[in-house]
Amino acid sequence: MRQLDEQPDNIGANNSQAADVLRAMTQDIQNLRQNLLVQLSQDIERLQREKSYLIDDIEKLKDLRQQQIIQQQELVKEIAPALANQLQKLITSRLNQLDDTPISNQRKRQKSTTTANDYSENANRLIASLDSTLRSTFKNLQQDISSYQSSLSQQLSQMHSLEQQGEAILEALVSRLKKELEAESAASKQTPPTPQPNPSFDYDKGYGAGNRNGYSVSYPPRPIAEVPYTPEPEPTTAIPQLPPKSKPASNQIGFLLVLLSSLLLSFQNVVITVIFNKSSIFGLFEVGGFVTPSVGNSLLILWLRMLVIVPMMAVMITFLYPAVWRDIKKFLQSKDYSLFINVLSSGFFLFLSQVLIYLALGIIAPGVAIAIFFIYPIFTMLLTWLLFGVRPSRFGNLLMFSVLIGFVLLTLAGGSAKFSGVGASAATGSAISFALYVLLTQTSGRNLHPIPLSWIHFVVILVFSSISLIAPLPEAWHFKVVPNLLPGLLIGSLVLGGTTLVSYLVNNIGIKMIDAARASVLGAIVPALTAILALVIIQSTMEIEQILGMLLVTLGVAALSFERMRRHAKSTQANSRSR
Repeated sequence: MRQLDEQPDNIGANNSQAADVLRAMTQDIQNLRQNLLVQLSQDIERLQREKSYLIDDIEKLKDLRQQQIIQQQELVKEIAPALANQLQKLITSRLNQLDDTPISNQRKRQKSTTTANDYSENANRLIASLDSTLRSTFKNLQQDISSYQSSLSQQLSQMHSLEQQGEAILEALVSRLKKELEAESAASKQTPPTPQPNPSFDYDKGYGAGNRNGYSVSYPPRPIAEVPYTPEPEPTTAIPQLPPKSKPASNQIGFLLVLLSSLLLSFQNVVITVIFNKSSIFGLFEVGGFVTPSVGNSLLILWLRMLVIVPMMAVMITFLYPAVWRDIKKFLQSKDYSLFINVLSSGFFLFLSQVLIYLALGIIAPGVAIAIFFIYPIFTMLLTWLLFGVRPSRFGNLLMFSVLIGFVLLTLAGGSAKFSGVGASAATGSAISFALYVLLTQTSGRNLHPIPLSWIHFVVILVFSSISLIAPLPEAWHFKVVPNLLPGLLIGSLVLGGTTLVSYLVNNIGIKMIDAARASVLGAIVPALTAILALVIIQSTMEIEQILGMLLVTLGVAALSFERMRRHAKSTQANSRSR
């Protein structure tokens, strides 16, 4: 009896899942229809522009032909008098050379007259031949242009008919899916409704967003292609097809490049620690301690780093994405104030996250600071739950619990010389700020390509850091630099900027060779890499509790990335089967 009571609930859950699938399919088909209509309309507009260009060229050729005919007539008019004068002179000279006898004079006059007539006939024949050749050439040219114009008109008509056929097919398909969805919804009315996630937020893509901008803080890699961006369709864009399977060699190179990017980001964290604290490099010599850890000095380091990154990144992204400046110009001219506020807000929270993590790296051990920062997916999940009503799964709750235990273990070593409550609070604040940045980027990423969005974020960070340095902030927040230590600070900033650019480049190349979800799993080892590099380079050690906490956080973030990879694989298989 108990099984019979539970059976309707199971049927209702299955119907609800089917309805969700049909809604998602309907939305995808509508988006595909909209993209196809936009593409076809742009193709027709382009062909119409080319047709108008050709018509203008034809008119110009007609005008040129008319001008050449007029010039030819004028040339004939100019040649005829000159030829007549020459003939007259020739006849006169021949007549002067004739004998005085009347018979001889008469014969010579007749001969001169015949010669002049021959010259005149030859000139007329040459002029007539030239005129006929020009007329034939222009006539053939006009026929070719007319033929091309007719062919172009036929192609435009075919494109228009193809657009109408595609629109009719898509409308029929969408109508059929809507009917099936209504039937499924009617069948599931007897079951209690289940809460649906907010479609404006992609829960799975809320993690692993950190390395998209290539910042010095070691965030889990997120590829530029993973942002839900809707690009402007190009005129020559064809219907998208499944990407080819990557070769094993390409996968290995991609893994190595992503691993190199994570290693460079971990190295940057150690460099920031050295800038704030005098350290023994490999136990051979001491360097660092150019500035003391403070909010103002963190702002100064971030400002110097942005001065290196912004112009150099502007050159590099031109090769990575040639349409970057067109997209930025379109963004600035769109007058979409909600998008402006969204991009500005996400850039501000990223700026705040950077300042706080710099401060944390200057106060506590690099491995501990980055491990604490890596709890930001927990805040992302909680904010998603509060703002969009998307409840975490049981597996997600288990991972949250694991990461929180790791956070507690990281903060247990309160009496350690390398631990500070201020540093831990700064790292936690950086994680919260970065979680807000991730949520805001989800919205702006749908309207702007990730590469121009990344550069705009760099510019926003540069602007906020510049304003913060010149603003009347409290005395404790002002930057203080000893003049003789300024060269070391500048060299450290150059190292940060250079490694950021290299990490950004190799990360994007590597992610194009492997699956983005696999790359995010590699990004989860950044806290461990930071701790290892700090131990090797500057002999920075961690306590047992901190090591266990770092491992729990790393494993939790890696499990989140692995779960996202598994969901992505399942969705890909489902799509391939449905096709």
